[in-house]
Amino acid sequence: MHYPFKVIFLLLLAAALLFSGCEDNSLTTAPEDSNDPEEQVRETVDVANAQWPISRSLEPNGDISYAQYGPRNLPSGYDFHAGIDLPSPQGTPVYPVLPGEVVETDHWTGSGSGAGNAVTVKHSDTLATSYLHLHEIWVSVGDWVNSDDIVGTVGRTGASYNHLHLGYFVNLPNPNRRDERYSRNPLEILPHDDPGEIPATFRDNTQVVLDMPLQSMIVNSVELIGDGESRLADYYEIVALGWTPRKEPVQFGIHFDAERRTPDHQRFNMIIWPEGMDFMPERVILRDFDGNVVLDAERE
Repeated sequence: MHYPFKVIFLLLLAAALLFSGCEDNSLTTAPEDSNDPEEQVRETVDVANAQWPISRSLEPNGDISYAQYGPRNLPSGYDFHAGIDLPSPQGTPVYPVLPGEVVETDHWTGSGSGAGNAVTVKHSDTLATSYLHLHEIWVSVGDWVNSDDIVGTVGRTGASYNHLHLGYFVNLPNPNRRDERYSRNPLEILPHDDPGEIPATFRDNTQVVLDMPLQSMIVNSVELIGDGESRLADYYEIVALGWTPRKEPVQFGIHFDAERRTPDHQRFNMIIWPEGMDFMPERVILRDFDGNVVLDAERE
């Protein structure tokens, strides 16, 4: 059978295009999902290897913090913060503190305050972390993320400035849903420096002013002693009360206030006094989340 030359030419051209397409189709094929648990080798979860989520540093205080875990003051008033805030420009990649499975993604509605775009990663049956106010979410529920995988980018969704709110949780009743009543200070697992000296000033017979380091804020309980009285407020007991009760400045008989003192976000004042100012504090004891005494100071 004889084919016209034009037909033969078209057949040869089609074959050439077909074979050339088989050699390189990178421009038309989507990149593989690096978070696919079936394709990716999962890193082992070891709390000792926790990294800072923006710098990926394993060094102490690897990321700068603008807001500590615990008492703080906002323009709207007193607040008890259930995480730490790490400022960075919009679009900065955010990495998981530890390897784990993405169990929750929340997408911002576009208005109002709150978590904004958020991701929760479960690292074990008892430990989880969350990443709030993201500009973009790069993962889906069910993905496994290793230390070099990006969960999203820094943003200001639900917030007033670009930053990452990092939450850390222990023993969530629903392991696939963050619940700040079970939050813990992320510095429990992140590398951090010793807080150093915390000067205490006994003022006006009732108040104690504590000069606190923001970057290494590991204080987790405050005890006031005087006139035969002793009052102890534990941060984890405060946060367990829930969103609304924890925002009350009086907790377990101690009145809390906090104020930023330096523009470089290195230190802040925490001011405490007995509820009702019904006794004169003679001694203040601060302990960290391991129960170690960070400060034990007496009125001179």
